[in-house]
This record gives sequence, structure tokens and C-alpha cells, in this order.
Amino acid sequence: MSTTALPEALRPWSPWLEWFAPEMATELGALVQRMQPLLGRFRGQTRGGVPEPDGLDDLRRRGPYERLLATEWLLADELPDEFLRRAAASEHLFLAPRPRAREAEKSIVAIFDAGPRQFGAPRLGQLALWILLARRAAQIGGAFQWGVLQLPGGLEGADDARQLRSLLKARDFDVGSPTHVSAWREVLAGMAHAPGESWLVGSAPTEQAAPERWTSHRVCLQRAVLGDVLDVSLSDRSGLRRAQLPLPSVKAGVPLLRGEFTQRAPANLHRRHGGRISLQRPPVISPTGKHVAVQLLDEPGMLVFAVPVDGQRKAAKPKYQYWGQSLVPLAAVLLGKRMGALLSDTHSRHESHGQSLHFWQVPGLGSFAAPQPEAFRAPPGLAVWLSAAWLHDQMQQRVCMIDRDGRLVIWNATPGVMPNPAAGAPKLVDGKVLGMLQWSELGVVYVAVHDNQIVLRRLGATGGPVSAQVICTRIDETRVLFADSWQWRSGLGGMALRIATEPHDVWRIHQPDPTSGGGRYGLFPQKWTTFEMRAPRALALIHDSTHGRYALLSLSPSLDGLDLHTQGGTENIYKAPERIEKISVCPCTGLAVMLTVHKKIIMYAVPQRALRAVLHGKGASDDAAA
Repeated sequence: MSTTALPEALRPWSPWLEWFAPEMATELGALVQRMQPLLGRFRGQTRGGVPEPDGLDDLRRRGPYERLLATEWLLADELPDEFLRRAAASEHLFLAPRPRAREAEKSIVAIFDAGPRQFGAPRLGQLALWILLARRAAQIGGAFQWGVLQLPGGLEGADDARQLRSLLKARDFDVGSPTHVSAWREVLAGMAHAPGESWLVGSAPTEQAAPERWTSHRVCLQRAVLGDVLDVSLSDRSGLRRAQLPLPSVKAGVPLLRGEFTQRAPANLHRRHGGRISLQRPPVISPTGKHVAVQLLDEPGMLVFAVPVDGQRKAAKPKYQYWGQSLVPLAAVLLGKRMGALLSDTHSRHESHGQSLHFWQVPGLGSFAAPQPEAFRAPPGLAVWLSAAWLHDQMQQRVCMIDRDGRLVIWNATPGVMPNPAAGAPKLVDGKVLGMLQWSELGVVYVAVHDNQIVLRRLGATGGPVSAQVICTRIDETRVLFADSWQWRSGLGGMALRIATEPHDVWRIHQPDPTSGGGRYGLFPQKWTTFEMRAPRALALIHDSTHGRYALLSLSPSLDGLDLHTQGGTENIYKAPERIEKISVCPCTGLAVMLTVHKKIIMYAVPQRALRAVLHGKGASDDAAA
């Protein structure tokens, strides 16, 4: 987890909170932040021994005669009576060395009670205190070591998440006893340098008589009688301090106590299939983000996978779907798990144009003569798919497609009616389209240029386009990215508009204003709020619902990871095991599907920061694990 994902108030503890998944880091960080004021400032014990001199400090009238000023010894040789008089009157001058300042010992040692009274909520308090003490030692340039009360003698460091997990694993059913205390007192007394601070963390009362104190700080952690609250009391030389702090939620607290700092990978994360996939074109993702299709290498067709969901134990088998050998795909669409495509048949010749096009697995649409390039330009063999959507309602279905020149065209079909080749030519809807989003099987939204203005329009499974809103005046070399799904049903979802390319790509993010509700039940935003950010090579706009924000996603400069760009900066949210060759992102769900150089298929849910699946087929290298 990058520091850019943390709230500003939690940045001081970011080196430790980045070990956790974003949701855990935020909730644990809140407990850390609230506990911090109880600690007070560092007051380390000074090192013992006779202080060594550190140069000269002053001239004084008292001191040992080996430090007598040289001019005074000259007086003894020339005027011995005056020398004796000055000695009797304490008028001699002595050199006074400056003692070296005694430096406080900067190490911190903490002893944690791992007994049954610290199970559950108190262990979360220990987790937070461990992080606080690790930072406290780092701030003073010292070292933090810790041990377990029931295991006298063993001290560990605090350099990585593995050592923090060791604290959580050290559960003991023995209650801390005087024997344990006595053993630890001997350990601390036998250290070469006494620690600057020593902490005892457990359930015993913090009020103790002075002779019984063997640590500089004593912390008592107990769950409150009422509510999800932790009672914390701390005593040191400054006195006693108490606080009641809210605990992390059960959703975050349970995996924290198990030592699962990041989201658990599915049991069937790595799977195998029998296909050989092509790296020529990116994957195709259904609008719901539930199915993914990739083109096959040796066979004319597609391989369709179901995206695993949380808690799914058994993975669904992939489905192979084939078209004819002489057909070249131009566009591919998924409606649920149904696969459809527009294919170019270069072997079939028509009298008028020579080339023919064919709709594959789209009921009501079949083969037709390729239109003139002035009406629909879609040359075969390109490394990208044409942007397409497959809509249907109870009576009608429609395929929408944007050609290489930005023209939005549609084909209408009636289920159960044989296709008419003569009526197969597409119908022009808009001539200058910048981008399109299929928000459901019922409709799309798209952005087009009209009369030197950039406008938002809607198109359903029936009827013509409906203008929704003027966005701004025309911008040269602009691009449009969409996000969300349900908000577009009757309102406005997320949208990003590139407004500048030099010297950096600058995007204006249009964020739905939840206070401007309208549509059915008043749930759908009708207005945007906007902000701008820089993001090079942006691929998709992501509704980062975990953090309640919109962000732009791009490949990392090394082409082996995903970067998320926000107003606060850039964070690398995923590192792939090898170079990413092709990538597609579902704008409605934020699912990213990557094809790597060794032909692995990696599915990663960006909002949840969760790896969904890594698929290995024929020809896929297993040299690196995802």
C-alpha cells in the first residue's frame, strides 16, 4: 500500500501501515493515531560512568593543582611569598575542563503479555502500540526491541511485517507470573546498556508501589464492559493517563488478529486451461465484469472465462467458441456469457465492394456487403478491437459500434426474425464520437462533438440518441474515459476528459454530486463536481470506492504493474510477475485483465486491491509466480 492511499493524518506511520491492506491500514491507523497522545515525549535514562572531559570550559579559583594555570607556576618561581599569599586567599586560577554531556540511552525495550487476558481486543491494542514504539525509536535514532512476558530472554527487532506477525502468533495460555517478571528483570539488568525506556504491556493494573516497578512504563489494555471500546491506561514518571479508544471493525479486526495483513488470495487463484492464447489483441470484458474473453492463437475463436468471486471454491470451466477459418475478427462483445463478434470475410466477394462482413452469434444479424469506407471503416488485422456494445430489451436488440474514424453506427435486429442481407448496412448515429460506455444491456452513454461543443448523449436498445448535457467547448486531441454503471441509468456517473497533452497529460475528472439526486427514487446524481489531475498514459477511470474517490489507472513505466493516479500522487497498486503485453479494464467495475509476455491471464480488481485469478494455458511460462 502506498502512502498516497493513506489519509494525511496517518502519514507519520506510513512505513508500518503500508504492510496492511488499505481497509486494515485505515482502521488500525485510526487506533494508532488516537493512542499516540498517551505516550508522552521520550525521556531516556542517561548512561552511567564518570563523564569524560570535552575541552576547556572556564577559569576557576578552585581545583586540583595539576590544573593550575601556567602563569601561576611562574609566579611561584619569581615571587614565592606572593604565590603563598594567593593560595591562602584562594586567588589562584585553575583550568576547568568541560565535561562531556551525558547522552540518554536511545533504545526502547517492550515486554508484551501474550497470556489469555490479552486475547482479542487487547491484542489489537498491542499491535497499535508496537507500531507506535517502533516509530518512537526511529524518531530518536534508536532501536526498538520487544519480547514476550511468558518467554523470558528472547528479544526481537522491528524491521518488517514478519516480526509483527510473530507478536500475534505468540499466544500463551499461561497468565503472566512473578517468575516471568523476575526472569525479565534479570535480563534487563544484564544488558550491556540499560534501555532508555522499558515498557511492560499487559492486563495488570498500572498503579504499583515504587519498589515493584521494574520498567519505566506500564500499559494496561482491557476491553471495555460496554461497546467496541478498548480501555488503555499508561503510567510513567509523569503520572497516570487513561483513555477509551474505539476498536477496528470486526471485518478488519479478525484478519489482523490472524496475522493476515493483506487480503487472502483465493484458494483456486492459479488455474490451468488447455488453450493457447494470442497476444495480438486485448481481452474483452462483459459490462458487468463477470466474464472475460481472450482470442485464441492457433484456432479461429475465443476462450470465455467466468471471473471468480469472493468465497467461490470451485472455478467454472472455460468455454471455447469458434468461428470459420477465413474470418478475421473486427469487434467482439459479451452480453453476460454470450459471445458475439463482427467478422471480416476476405474470401467471400461481393459484386459491389469485394469484401463482406458477418455477425457471428448475434441473433437476427448475419452476413452483408462491407459498406464504403466513407460510411464505415474497419480495416482487418488491427491490434485493437472496435469499441462495441450489444443492447437488447424485450422486443429489440441492437449492436452499436464506433469505427476507425469515430463514427457511431448501429445495426438493429428483431429476435426470431431471419436477417436480411440487403438491410445489413449500418445506420449512422453520430459522426464525431470520442468515447462510449455500455452501462447495462439496456443502453449506452457516449460523448460526441456537435457544433464545436462536446456533448453527452444517450442511446437505448430502441429509438434514436438523446442529448443529455453540454460538457464544454471542443478540445483538440481530447480523450474520454467513463466509470460506474448504475449511476448512468438515470443520472450522471464518473467521467474523465483529457484537456491538455503538453507538457503533461492533464485530465478533468467529472465526479457525480450525490446532493443533486434525481431520476427514480432520487438516487441518481444530476450534476457533476470537477477537479483536475495529471496522469500519463491513462487507460481507465476507476471509481475507487474503498477510498471514496475517482482515480486514473495506467501501466507503470516499466510495463509490469498498475499505477493509480489521484490528487495526492501516484501509487503502484499491483506488481505483475512479468511484462504486461495487453490490458483491458472494465469501466463499470474496475476489473483489470492483463495478458503477460509469457501468456498468463491475470485478473485484478482495482477498487478491492484483490487478485482474482491467474490463468495458465499452453505456452504459458511458470518461471514467475503472480
